[in-house]
Amino acid sequence: MRHVSGVGVRPSPQSTGTHLLILHQPESGSTDMAYEPLLSRKELINALELMMRRMEIIDSHVMGGFPLYSPGHTDRWIVSPGGSWTGGFWGAWWWLRSRLTGSTADQRKASDICQRLSSKISVDSVNRSLIFWYGASLGALWFDDANARELTGEAIASLAASYDPEINCIPLGIGMGGGKNGNKLITTDTFASLMQLLGHSDRDDYAHISQCHANTILTACHADDGVFHSVAHFEQEHFRPSDRAGMWSRGQAWAMLGLSRAAARWGEPYLTHAQSACEYWKRSRPEPLPPNRLDNPLGLSDPSSTVIASLAMLSLADLVPDGTPWRIHAHQQITAIVRSRYFTGLDESKTTSNKTAPGKFWGCCYKTNEGKDALVESAWGSFFLMAALCVLIGAIEPNHC
Repeated sequence: MRHVSGVGVRPSPQSTGTHLLILHQPESGSTDMAYEPLLSRKELINALELMMRRMEIIDSHVMGGFPLYSPGHTDRWIVSPGGSWTGGFWGAWWWLRSRLTGSTADQRKASDICQRLSSKISVDSVNRSLIFWYGASLGALWFDDANARELTGEAIASLAASYDPEINCIPLGIGMGGGKNGNKLITTDTFASLMQLLGHSDRDDYAHISQCHANTILTACHADDGVFHSVAHFEQEHFRPSDRAGMWSRGQAWAMLGLSRAAARWGEPYLTHAQSACEYWKRSRPEPLPPNRLDNPLGLSDPSSTVIASLAMLSLADLVPDGTPWRIHAHQQITAIVRSRYFTGLDESKTTSNKTAPGKFWGCCYKTNEGKDALVESAWGSFFLMAALCVLIGAIEPNHC
């Protein structure tokens, strides 16, 4: 894998904007595949600069809270004082920005957000893995931040204590919307974050719990030939799927991401399953802006699912003997999203309105307070897109996101 010898973002002396500087970074290879040209390195960097400027605008809207979502291409942010399951992604976005800028102010911002997540340690929900892998562990991993390191350790211990040997996994839990039956449910949403968070510890018992959970995901949610259910419930001593396999695009993408993380840790059989799941994605979703649900092709699309799927493919590219086709495919998918109307500023002809702020990724299908699915801008969607861009320029490792 290629490594960057120097990556930095800092204010230009001539302006107040944020500029990304790539030092001694070789140009990526070209491809003759029959797709529109891939985003060039300059375009990738421009997109990152737009997204970092966008963060400052969002921060001015949330006033110390956590941004949940903003409908469509508006700037009407729904703000949460505690962050719900998405709070960690707001911190993660700032950790990622700090990784690029080298700014101590950005790092302090991320660390402050991290501290504000501490109240979620005791919540009975496996969604804590999303909160603390992204919101805390990245700070410990990239910066050895003391607050992040301490919170990561507490989160790992708390999640491991939620392991249920009867069902051989860490269940969804009753908190954060899990409901009264949450302790009998397993989901793919947190597959990757749980693998990464527990893998952050060197304790053998935590590694055992992590692998038990991965094996139960395969038992409960794998249908056939790379196709996955997104949720299963335990009854009469067996897990039974609760949805149609492979239909929910983001559910399939979550499974792909989790399998790539398990494959990086343990190899087989997870590597074979990861390849099969990624191949199924390519077969079932040939277009980069897939429907939220395959069984509702006229419904909303969900570009955010493609971003997560692309991150899984970028991870897979590092695990197989010739990963170049997977990397190229992921690059093609991210190119299509950044050049689509769901990302503003890079291509002004695709911007929904001249008044729309640049750097906005509003391609996340999300159930809003009105109880209906809508396309929104979100901290988690924007973090994943920015992470994919960073992987493509070599600024971070694929398995860090």
